Amino acid sequence: MRNDHYINVRRMCASCHRKTVDNEGARICELTQKMVEQKFKCRKWQMSDGMMNAGKGLGRIKRREYLMFVFGVRMQEREAIDNGVLLPEDMETLDSLRKRFEAETGLSPFVIY
Repeated sequence: MRNDHYINVRRMCASCHRKTVDNEGARICELTQKMVEQKFKCRKWQMSDGMMNAGKGLGRIKRREYLMFVFGVRMQEREAIDNGVLLPEDMETLDSLRKRFEAETGLSPFVIY
C-alpha cells in the first residue's frame, strides 16, 4: 500500500496504528490484547501516523553531541534507579534535557531542521 506521499508501506503489525510496544520491546495488538510478531498481518490493519507521514520531509537530524549528552544522563539516571536513589517517574523529560543541552552548550540539539 502507498501513503499520500507515494511511499510504499507494508501491511503488517510493525506499520499498524493499533500496535503498542511494551517496556521489553514486545508488540501488543490493541484489538486482541495479545503479543504479536513484527510481520503479523490481520484484516483490521490501519496505517500508523508515522507511516502516513513518511516522505513528508518533516524529519530532523540530531547532533551526535546531543545524543551522547542524553545517553550520559540516562546512564546516570539508570544507575541511580538501580541504587534506589531515584524513582523511574522522576527521570528528566526529553524536553528538559533539550533545554539543558542548549543552555550548557549554546547549541541546538538538531543539525538539520
